[in-house]
Amino acid sequence: MITPPHLQKLSERLRDAARNGTLSQSVLFVGRQGVGKFSLVMNLTLTLLCDDDKSSCGKCVSCRDVARLFHPDFLLVFPFPNLKPESKKHTVFHFSDPVSSNARFSEETRNVVEEYKKARQEDPFALPNFEKKENIPVEVVKDLLHALGKKPLRGGRRVVAVLDLDKMAYGAADLFLKTVEEPPRNTHLLLTTSQPNLLYSTLLSRTQQIKVPPVPEEQVAKIVMERLGTGAETGLYLARMSGGSPGAAINLHELDVLSRREKILGIFQKLLEGGRAGLIIGEVSGLYGGFKARYDDTKTDFSIIETIIHDLYMMGENNLESNLINIDIKQELQKLKAPEKEVLDIWRNCCAEVKRACTVNNVSVDAGMVFFYLSCLEALQDLTGPKYTLP
Repeated sequence: MITPPHLQKLSERLRDAARNGTLSQSVLFVGRQGVGKFSLVMNLTLTLLCDDDKSSCGKCVSCRDVARLFHPDFLLVFPFPNLKPESKKHTVFHFSDPVSSNARFSEETRNVVEEYKKARQEDPFALPNFEKKENIPVEVVKDLLHALGKKPLRGGRRVVAVLDLDKMAYGAADLFLKTVEEPPRNTHLLLTTSQPNLLYSTLLSRTQQIKVPPVPEEQVAKIVMERLGTGAETGLYLARMSGGSPGAAINLHELDVLSRREKILGIFQKLLEGGRAGLIIGEVSGLYGGFKARYDDTKTDFSIIETIIHDLYMMGENNLESNLINIDIKQELQKLKAPEKEVLDIWRNCCAEVKRACTVNNVSVDAGMVFFYLSCLEALQDLTGPKYTLP
């Protein structure tokens, strides 16, 4: 596993702690998605399970099996979508008993899991791009706990890695909490999250939290330009849009963020030019009608909306080159007649409400977006909050 340059010193400190026995049994890596947390997990796992006295040699059987994500004492769990739930035939993690496990999923689900594991092996910044919302099911956590009740199969040491711990399904986190509070002997728990606010305070207090820093903006832009062949301005935009996460920046490009931003900016232009409600509804329906947006597209669109509102706040300020997120379309933004900050406050609050409704409460995206843009139009007319009601 290649260690990103900005994490090399941190990785070596953690590996030293593993070698000298001072590493906590439960470690929680906290940082944005796609900043390289998985590389820290892998490097620590290689150190803990290496046959050559924790040297991370990369050559022994254990190191090779860890790199393949198939070591019997390396129990890796991550969120995944449940595709075709009516077809339950296959387990998806190697610690699930293929005979007795209730954690069974479709062949399509298993294939998605394998594709994601392969992407993780090849790229420390890789992020999933699933068609459906992902989580860690209760049945998988039960299988994990059952596996932890047995002795390690090699060498007496075991590593459990749970990625995006905050995405455990309802009830799963309660089951896993007991393991965090009292980890089995000779077992290390390596956990990651980008949303520690969603985790139990008890869990947070029982783990050693390691804050994983974002990648410097110029490094993200360079990675994006090298991998995707983008221009400098697009690379800088993706770096800022991602918040210092190469994985998120690359994922945004794969989600066609530039094209989606162009369409969303067009709706804002019509809003600020005094477009009528019927015109706005028509634009929104064209983009979201008929359940066209995938879950990841929806999250991306809300991020785009948030950055446009942010940049409209900034238009009256100095040093736009440093403050704008959508730096590559600065001229287009400057042509817009930015509304008063009181209006932008309403837009921002309404965006947060609709984002939560669509991504957490499963309100349909087309209905949520119509609500958002009509509320924006209403605020432009008389500085009021939303007069409409979310379905």
